[in-house]
Amino acid sequence: MRHYSYHPQIAVLGGGPAGLSAALAAARAGKQVLLLEKNGYLGGNATLGLPLLGFLDLDGRRIVGGLAQEYVRRLTERGQCLGHRVCPKHNSVTNIDPEGFKLLAIEMCREAGVQVLLHAETIRTEVRNGRMQMVTLYGKGNEIEVTADLFIDCTGDGDAAYLAGCSFESGQPGTGVLQPPTVMFTLENVDTARLFDYIAEHPEEMTYSATIDHRPGYDADYFRASDNHVFVGLRQTFTRLREEGRLPVERETLIYIKSLKPGEVYVNSTRLLNTDATDLIDLTRAELDGQLQCAALTKVLRENVPGFENCFLSHIAPFLGVRETRRFSGIGRLTDEAVVSGSIPDDTICLGAYKIDIHSGSDRSTLFKTVRTPFGIPYGALVSSEIENLFIAGRCASLDAAALASVRVMPQCMCMGEAAGTAAALALENGVLPRDVDVSILRERLLKNGAILTMAQVESTPVNE
Repeated sequence: MRHYSYHPQIAVLGGGPAGLSAALAAARAGKQVLLLEKNGYLGGNATLGLPLLGFLDLDGRRIVGGLAQEYVRRLTERGQCLGHRVCPKHNSVTNIDPEGFKLLAIEMCREAGVQVLLHAETIRTEVRNGRMQMVTLYGKGNEIEVTADLFIDCTGDGDAAYLAGCSFESGQPGTGVLQPPTVMFTLENVDTARLFDYIAEHPEEMTYSATIDHRPGYDADYFRASDNHVFVGLRQTFTRLREEGRLPVERETLIYIKSLKPGEVYVNSTRLLNTDATDLIDLTRAELDGQLQCAALTKVLRENVPGFENCFLSHIAPFLGVRETRRFSGIGRLTDEAVVSGSIPDDTICLGAYKIDIHSGSDRSTLFKTVRTPFGIPYGALVSSEIENLFIAGRCASLDAAALASVRVMPQCMCMGEAAGTAAALALENGVLPRDVDVSILRERLLKNGAILTMAQVESTPVNE
């Protein structure tokens, strides 16, 4: 077995939307950063065809800036993003080219001087006196030992925090049921114009259960106006197919994200119930079952949905899209009450406003609850309460279940990562622990780098730059 040792100032675990942003922020602040990722590429869920939800609030105002907006700007300049668009169902959609995001991630890491190591997955940690001394990773018969002044866990599942013995919660209150993961897949040769003609003639296909909020105008005319859309519909068709025993997924509706390419859509409609994606047995079953669901659903769509008659499956995502696993204990916490009330505390490091979006992990239902005003994610939610040199950013941060259901979308994860990376740099510069970082200085630096942290900014920031 080969052995490698790395000794950066800051080690970022996980190269998805949060980890990429954490690494870039810390490296741009002049720190030595090592970014470790288990896949063979960077970008995580941003490479699956998913949209960037969460840039705009209910009133169509942009609440996200910083690195997240920089990604959008640079992709838009390349023709790989259509910018932000108001959506009557999701508040906003920002569709991107997933392969373009992969390449942009590499370029930005090299520009900033981030050292990247792929195919490396955390297997062990060493903790002494409440401090993480070392993280050991493994990949391809290689063992990698990483010591660092500060660690930022952006693995989604909080793998390093978990192996370090940190306290965590998972699942819905009272039941512990986790939101189900999805295997994304791509369809080609979809005639969306024919689909829109069909739903214009059958508006009942765009009705939803009582647990799903949406506003008027989410109809054929909206979809026809721009490829920058996410389609959620065909409830009547799905109900009929389920009653006939022909629907291969536990879904009430079809969900697809329109690609920037003609005739191409990314489908987000497989559903893997009763899955704990931190359990290797569950994870394997879900990956295999989900891939089979992709093929089965494609066949059903070809046979039953106008516009899909000649479609074909061109790509199955290389990993499961996970909505929820572990949430760790921080020195602060984002709660359901703060999300619903629109609380923006003094230590806010980014804003959220996306809906509380809870997919049931035990049946086909979904709760989609409107968040009426922006709220602030507190700095303390990113700082481990148990390991003094550990940050937790992204969906493994200190959140309750309903708060996670709003901030698990990528723009908010990008912002949490950027704040953690910026705070790590400040901690090193001032010789303090993460819990002792001066949040007023952190906020000043985030604002200087384009973050949106106040309602005054929300009121004055253009939607698209």
